[in-house]
Amino acid sequence: MVAISATLGVCWTLLSFAFFVLCRYLILPISLLRPASTRTKRTDSKSYVHTFLTCPNDQQWERVNLLVSWIHSFITGVLVIYSFWAYAPHMFNDLVTHVTLVTYLTCALSYGYFWYDFCDVLSNRRGSEMMELLFHHVLTLIFFSFNIFRVFNIGYQMFALIAEINSIFLHARKLFHLYQIPRHHIIVRLNMFLNIFTFLFCRIGMLIFVTIFVYHDRYRVGNLNYMYVMYVLIPGVWIMNPILFYRVLRTDLFKKHQSKKLVS
Repeated sequence: MVAISATLGVCWTLLSFAFFVLCRYLILPISLLRPASTRTKRTDSKSYVHTFLTCPNDQQWERVNLLVSWIHSFITGVLVIYSFWAYAPHMFNDLVTHVTLVTYLTCALSYGYFWYDFCDVLSNRRGSEMMELLFHHVLTLIFFSFNIFRVFNIGYQMFALIAEINSIFLHARKLFHLYQIPRHHIIVRLNMFLNIFTFLFCRIGMLIFVTIFVYHDRYRVGNLNYMYVMYVLIPGVWIMNPILFYRVLRTDLFKKHQSKKLVS
């Protein structure tokens, strides 16, 4: 039986990073496919840092980044659902000390992905957009680091990863827009409603649950971890999620409603 330890977490994190780099190069041909109306547009990458992850132009990077992000969300979302089904009684009984090989490796997989995406954003973005993405990733990476290296609070990290279920539809929404799939297409409309529903349940609902139960377990999660989660991470996510949800509603519902009024 494989021993669950920080060494295993670091090794799996490195493998995860390499896996998403490999995914990046495998999906490059897909990223080159784009609607005819956008083929003449090209904006050279103006990142501060140039690495092997730097794309030749912003449009290609956005497609590659979203496709890799969708792959991560899909894999993680499936593993989270499986873990809740397989380990729910034990996980819910003690979110602090719960750990199994599957849940720990799921957390390490996402840890590796966020390091990959951190490097990807740093290699292809600049200005306020870069800072917004990096701010989210830094908050996430610090939280993951506490848990991966101490093999502790894995149950709470699995609950945080519920957000990746919503990310499946959130990233798909952006991909539909990039590839100019019509909004009236049944798949796009179905994704729109699933995105809103899972946003409320998997992001807002999860955040409420974690806020309440981390406070309940404040004497067990560790002083430093508790202070970071309650006074930095959770307030930061409470600020970002409503803003993101408003953007989704404004684009998918409010503008759609306004266009219908203009037609009528």
